[in-house]
Formats: sequence, structure tokens, C-alpha cells
Amino acid sequence: MPEASPVLKEDQMHQRHRHRPLLALAVGAVLTLAACSGGAAPTPPPAPASAAPSTAATPAPASAAPTPEPTAEPAAAACTPGSAGGDVAVAIEDFTFNPAEISASVGQTVSFTNNDPAPHTATLDDGSCTTPNLSQGLAAGLTFSAAGTYPFFCKIHPSMTGTITVS
Repeated sequence: MPEASPVLKEDQMHQRHRHRPLLALAVGAVLTLAACSGGAAPTPPPAPASAAPSTAATPAPASAAPTPEPTAEPAAAACTPGSAGGDVAVAIEDFTFNPAEISASVGQTVSFTNNDPAPHTATLDDGSCTTPNLSQGLAAGLTFSAAGTYPFFCKIHPSMTGTITVS
């Protein structure tokens, strides 16, 4: 059999490979679409700024645990940080508040004295009132102007907690 001319071979190769650019373009388009979709459901567009917020309640999922009833929280301005020398003394020692459950009357100052070598604070859980960092031997007070239950903690050592009940 006679060998085909080089021009004929080039024509045959060109016919075999002429669809490669189209194939590459199609594969690239599919990959681009797949990457853009991310596999997630589309997110709805944001509500217009002039739209009023919805007042409809959103039902909790069936598997959610029941939500406890909210308790009345004291007003944020019901506490004022101050100097030591309060009506109710609390010692900070061995990384605990002693006592941890404190009772005070409206207008009284709860004084925290740090007996530990590490610094501590007494900070209301809502962050509205706090003592400064207290080094060993220093004290500071919190004065309460409203009745309520005030959980507190040490900002430096959050496992240190207590509660002040003001009546």
C-alpha cells in the first residue's frame, strides 16, 4: 500500500482535532457554572430599606428545646462602680467570691477585696457595671440603685461567678 502524502495526513489530523476547541469551551463553561452554583440554595434578595420589619412570629423548629420564660432584668444604670468601704463585704480568695450569693438593699455598696495574688474584677453579666482590675490587697465597690438579681463574674477568670440580690 502506498504511503499517503504528508498533506493528506495533515488533513486527517486536522479533521480529528478540529472539535477540540469546542470541547474545551464546553468543559470550561460547565466547570464555571458548577463553581458559581456552590451547590447551595439561592439566597433571597434583601428587603428594601423602606420595608417595615415583620411582626410575625417565627415558629421554633420541632426539635428545639423549650425556651425558659424570660426573667425581669434590672435596669442597666442600676449599678455604679465606686471605691471600697461598702455596706456588704465580699472577699476574693482562692479564685472564688466569698460569699458568692450576696444580699444587699437598694442604695447599699457591695465592696470586693482581693486577697489573691492574681488580679480580679467583679463584673455584672450584662457588662453594664464592673470594678477595675483589683490587684492583691485592693478593693472596690458596686452601689445598686434598683432592686433586682445581678449575676456577676470575674472578667479575668470567667469561671468565678456569683449573684447579688438587691431588695
